[in-house]
Amino acid sequence: MRHMVRLVADRFGDPRQVLVLEPLEQPAVAAGSALVRIHATPINPSDLIPVTGAYRHRTALPFVPGFEGVGIVTDVGQGVEPDLIGRRVLPLGSAGCWQGWKVSQPQWCVPVPDDISDDQAATAYINPLTALLMVETIAPRTGDLIGITAAGSAIGRMLIRMIAACGAHPVAIVRSQRAHDLLRQEPVEIIRDGAPLPALSAGLDAVGGASGMRLAQAIGAGGLLLHYGLLSGQPLLDAARAKLVLFRLRDRVHAMPRAAFFAVMARVFDEIRAGRAVCGIEAAYPLGAYRDALDHASHASRHGKILLRP
Repeated sequence: MRHMVRLVADRFGDPRQVLVLEPLEQPAVAAGSALVRIHATPINPSDLIPVTGAYRHRTALPFVPGFEGVGIVTDVGQGVEPDLIGRRVLPLGSAGCWQGWKVSQPQWCVPVPDDISDDQAATAYINPLTALLMVETIAPRTGDLIGITAAGSAIGRMLIRMIAACGAHPVAIVRSQRAHDLLRQEPVEIIRDGAPLPALSAGLDAVGGASGMRLAQAIGAGGLLLHYGLLSGQPLLDAARAKLVLFRLRDRVHAMPRAAFFAVMARVFDEIRAGRAVCGIEAAYPLGAYRDALDHASHASRHGKILLRP
């Protein structure tokens, strides 16, 4: 029997202090399940937030973080098609990718096309799918001006490219010179946060607080403001004349029929091929070096995702 390791949180707190590396024996596969050998998994803010205890009412201890990753199906339980064995998949639908193996449900094992690299596959869910579904929700038309807060982020740059591909004009609202510099080569108008904004057709807000309010006030009456993050830590108290919609990826994905979910993930892979949803990878670490990986992921100067390779 092969032995791997996993990262486990058995209490809430600072991830650097509460995450523990444990040995992991190859799990038995129950009926209706698939066993996935994880090849790569990124560090996302959404992976770390539950470790801090922010969602402790719905997080049972102990748990293994990691909402996205890629691996190979090595075994299946009774009632699962054996053809799944050997397939490269994204084992989604729950946390648990920060370990050598993850037991997953076949309906959450998204097949990965051969021309998509492990690194891009591992990061194909949270940012690219969120960006695609949000752009689909605001349905930009040719000539529309679409405001985007935190536009220098990985998902912000994906939103810019997808919106521009629709013929609309993205307006990037940035809070730092570094973010401004990151966007110089993107098809976007760049405005520093706090400066006057043009009249917008819609907006995508990941900041909340005063920045989110300025974006809301620039949107015409009835225009859509999609709010999907709270980087400022301050709530978005008023959407002004805009129509406010809160976007949560988990809610959207879990409400989809599986066929629709697999179809939209196929579109995500198309966006990666087209270069619009490519995620920059800055470094990769073995799981045993997770503290170094967490430190690297927290650097303000980081330009790409940090991967763990179990």
